[in-house]
Amino acid sequence: MAAPHTGQSSLVHSLATLLRNNGDVVLDGSSTLTLPAATLQQLTRLFEQYLLSRSQQHGFLALPSHPADTASLLQLQFLFDILQKTISLKLINPPDVRLESMVKIFPFKSLKCLELKRIPPHCLEGLRGVYSQLEVFTCSKSLMCECLELLSLCGGDLSSALPWLELHTLNFSYNSIVCLDQSLSLLNVLKSLDLSHNKIQECAEFLKPLTELELLNLGYNCLQRAPTLGLSASAKLVTLILRNNELETINGVEQLSSLQHLDLAYNILLEHSQLAPLSLLHCLSTVRMHPYTHLSSHGQFR
Repeated sequence: MAAPHTGQSSLVHSLATLLRNNGDVVLDGSSTLTLPAATLQQLTRLFEQYLLSRSQQHGFLALPSHPADTASLLQLQFLFDILQKTISLKLINPPDVRLESMVKIFPFKSLKCLELKRIPPHCLEGLRGVYSQLEVFTCSKSLMCECLELLSLCGGDLSSALPWLELHTLNFSYNSIVCLDQSLSLLNVLKSLDLSHNKIQECAEFLKPLTELELLNLGYNCLQRAPTLGLSASAKLVTLILRNNELETINGVEQLSSLQHLDLAYNILLEHSQLAPLSLLHCLSTVRMHPYTHLSSHGQFR
């Protein structure tokens, strides 16, 4: 079998050299492997063409005897082995660059942390194979309306919804999410949820299934009322960020019995009576409300 051509070999060689010199911090998870989507697309095409067609993703590849072929394919096999053991991955796509084909993450069999930036969900393939082991999932500038496309359908895999068994941190900030949906009910062990910098107007009942939640960031949205949590999360939530919304009331926050940190800055809380629920939060240590509050009236809550 012919080796990859010059341009492909250059990519393989440069990345293989980088990972030979720094692979230890990738393999132990102390550093994140960051790849442009186009680079991963090239790599997966090479894997499919030169490795997977014969190895079926398992076992060591029997290489051809020609020296040049052997060198190129050995580097490709090395890259495939490293990617299989990579713990933390970040995929990025430049602004104004439209992805024309799928971004496949099938080589990454050991992922615990995944970050996507400008990767449309329908262009992502292979999430179904790792979602149940992911512990941290970040996606920005990718989602247009809702979470369901990633959480329930696993992007381009279009799979059926199953629980995310290990996911404790979800960051879907800086998207264009308008409303929440039932896909959040799949996040049984989630402790930290960041949905800031979206266009969410109403949380409805969709946060109630999140029984383990300790941090909730809904800052920079369009909320007019505080979110409603279930009984378990109401007793566990420690940090709630609601800054830069359109809140005229915070009724309901008094049920958050373990709340320590609350950010209400840049809302429409103009009357002292609107802050009455704060007096019932006995664990509260930090409240941010500047500037649209009368500081003389609310100084004790600053």
